[in-house]
Parts: sequence; C-alpha cells; structure tokens
Amino acid sequence: MTAPRLLDVAAAAGVSRATASRVLAGTPRNVDPDLARRVEEAAQRLGYRTNHSARALRTGTTGTVGVVVPSLANPYFVQLADALAQQVRAAGGQLVVSDAANSPAIEAEQIETLLSGRVDGLLVVPVSAAASGAAVRAAAGRAPVVLFDRWAHDSGTVAVTLDNAAAMRLLLDHLEGLGRHRIALVAADQASSSGAERLAAFTAARGTGATTVLLPSFTTDAGRTAGRRIAERRAEVDAVVCGADVLAVGLVSTLQRAAVSVPGEIAVTGFDDTELLELLDPPITSIRHPLTDMAERALALLQGPSGDRGEEVERFAPQLVVRASTDAGVGF
Repeated sequence: MTAPRLLDVAAAAGVSRATASRVLAGTPRNVDPDLARRVEEAAQRLGYRTNHSARALRTGTTGTVGVVVPSLANPYFVQLADALAQQVRAAGGQLVVSDAANSPAIEAEQIETLLSGRVDGLLVVPVSAAASGAAVRAAAGRAPVVLFDRWAHDSGTVAVTLDNAAAMRLLLDHLEGLGRHRIALVAADQASSSGAERLAAFTAARGTGATTVLLPSFTTDAGRTAGRRIAERRAEVDAVVCGADVLAVGLVSTLQRAAVSVPGEIAVTGFDDTELLELLDPPITSIRHPLTDMAERALALLQGPSGDRGEEVERFAPQLVVRASTDAGVGF
C-alpha cells in the first residue's frame, strides 16, 4: 500500500488541492470552516501525514520549532516543553526539545545544533541571566528567537515569563493569612532570572534577617539537605517557601522523617505546580504558571514581525493553588 497523498485527501474531502494544502499546512485563512473540518477529517481517516521535506522545498520552512531547556531532569521543564509541544502541534508543526544540562556552554552548543537543523524558530529557557545572552543574541541574528520562562541580559530578544514577584506575594500573603509569620525561603540557582527574582521578592517582603537556605541546585537531594537544616531550626520556623517543586518534595520528605509535622508545625509551599505535588502526602501548595497562555504568546511572537521581538520582558500573572501542605483544612 502506498501512503496517502495530498490529492487523495482533497478528493476525499471534495475540495481543491490548494484548499487541502492550506488547511493541512496550518494556514486555513479564507477557507470555509466546514471545508476545513472535512479536510481534517479526511486526513485523519486516510492516515495522511504532512511531507515536511516537500513543504521545506516549497515554502522555505520546515514547520519545526526548537526549544532549549536547562534540564529535563526537572519535572517542571518537562511540563513546560509539553505545553509548548501542544501549541506547536495544534498549528501543524513539530517541536524539537534539547537539554542544556544547566550549562551555558552546552546551551550555546544546543542552540547552534538546532539552528543548523533548519528549525523555523527557537525558544530558549536561558540557564543564566548573565551568561546566556551572548549565544541567544547571536542566534537571533539568524532566526526568530524568543526567551521563555526566564530572561537573559543583552539577549537582543523578547522574553515571556511568569511574574515572579507577584507569585512570591501570593505565597507570603497566603501563609501570613494562616497565622504563619516565621517564614523561611529555600532556594537555589540564583544565576537564573527566575531564581534571582524570587529571592529578591522574598527579601524585599521579609527583610534581610529572614531565614534563607540557598542551595547549589534545583534537585530533590538539595531539598533534603534543606530539610535537615530546617529541622534543626524548627523552633524558629513555622513555614517554608521553596523556590521550586523539586526542593519542596525533598524538604517535606526529610521533615517527616525528622518527625516534623507538615503542616502542623511547618507549612510548606512549592513554586511550579508540577503534577507530582498532588501525589504526595500531604499534597503541596504551589504556584501555577499559565503555561498555555505563555506558550501561545511566545509562539505568536516567534511567528510575528521581528519588530515585535525587541528586548523586553512580558510577565504573566501566577495562580496560587492551595493544598494540604499549608492548610490542613483543604484536604486531598
């Protein structure tokens, strides 16, 4: 059996080849919605797959978007990549994901690899606010580039991020509203813009004398290290804000092994609202990023005029998701 062709889809849908091509290329402008639906149904029924090589020769584009994330070992970046992939697929394209291993040097290599592979545009979650900008700026001179979730100095392009200061205020207001006033911060990786912004917002709200545990990495093992330090100071702390979910997971498990009740003695929050938080006992309060809205905006900027990608930071509003790790009354 031969693979179905575009002509086969057009015939099955009862439309012209040009109409079928526009719909399947993700550009159904001026196509009647009913005709577009018929084309999509016919393509699915026949098992038609877009020939990306042919489209590249015809239009000069591949339909492929690249994204470089700091580390796929962090569940948040897997969730972030999935949100981007859903938006790219909905537009008829495909997403290629690359891991920078938390290294600006490897990040620069991965950017070059993706650009050499003829992606139409590139999204980068920069490893370092100070060190990632040069490679991003060079890339932006060759193809559309948008920063996502974090920004970098002198990047030469726009960044779509969370409002980290607003997110920290939501967490602190929530804890203080529950009568928790001895609040500590557990954080890591101040090289990233998100890490630095979260620390700055906490310090601005709680003062330089507030308990702060800074760790070398965003990992559950680092969270366990913080848990041991917090357990030793349990009389001085009644709540902990973790700068990432993976830190919160390690911290809570260690506090529980040290017979510190969560949230009875110490309430705990995360920051990324990854799915694993609902699987823990107790489930952990966290900040939800509007990843779908952020992904839509980032892709619109990537596909839009270059003049819209001037170096600036667009911030999206966070959402507080309350679970039993801060408020036992919420339940499971």
